[in-house]
Amino acid sequence: MYTFPHSFNSARLAICVGAFTSLLLFVSAVFGKEQNLSTNVATVATTKNCSKLLPDEYQGQTLDWSHLRAADLPRELKIFPDQQAACAMNTAICSEAESTKIIAVDVDVFFKDSAIWSKPEQLQPYMELVNRYYQQARITFNFRFRPIGELPAWTENRNQLSIIFAAAMPAPAGKVADAFGNLPAGKAVFNDVLMNRPDRHANPYFLMGKPLGHELGHVLGLAHTQDKALLMTQGTSPQNALDILPEQALIMRIMALQRFGGRLDPVIACH
Repeated sequence: MYTFPHSFNSARLAICVGAFTSLLLFVSAVFGKEQNLSTNVATVATTKNCSKLLPDEYQGQTLDWSHLRAADLPRELKIFPDQQAACAMNTAICSEAESTKIIAVDVDVFFKDSAIWSKPEQLQPYMELVNRYYQQARITFNFRFRPIGELPAWTENRNQLSIIFAAAMPAPAGKVADAFGNLPAGKAVFNDVLMNRPDRHANPYFLMGKPLGHELGHVLGLAHTQDKALLMTQGTSPQNALDILPEQALIMRIMALQRFGGRLDPVIACH
């Protein structure tokens, strides 16, 4: 065991300990400031980018689901309702979903054989747009680009939300659709034919942004609606808006927590 020499008395030891403690506090303060600055810069940058993407008419509504109870959500708003969480068996999850806390969900992104999409930076504006209007539901997506070699089979990784950009990937029934979201598989697919309508919207990000958010809505449990003001209306048209109903928000929040490993997160990815 190491022992101090007799000349190193307690007074000197106290001085050294005090000096060392002050140094640690200084380093911690400096590092903390740098870390906060880095986080703030990233947040500001994201906020600025998002504000450029969304015209005033697509700012989204402020939702209030405080009057709703997860156990009583209307069945007609759900796709594959029998596969969705029963609140009698998931009371803690449904209680968290009923709160206004932000839920963060990881989404794995794959480029399969698309002739259009091959680089993450191509999709970044659309993904920021999706996070912008999903703030209505207090949900934020963490998009993670994965190499194609890690793409799971259709029936694998069902509890990991994934999206695939492909040339012409068929749905489980065999039809090649523009895009589709499949809750049982936990996957959404976007085929190249989807981009054949560049003149349909004044907002250049809306064409891909709306389908991306729409199909994620299906994977999070939502069925189609007839109201063209809602995100979950079928197809794209100049009349489409991006609104989400409080009931729809609650359905997606439950699915995000119960099925896809969503976590309560204080950080808003896109304001």
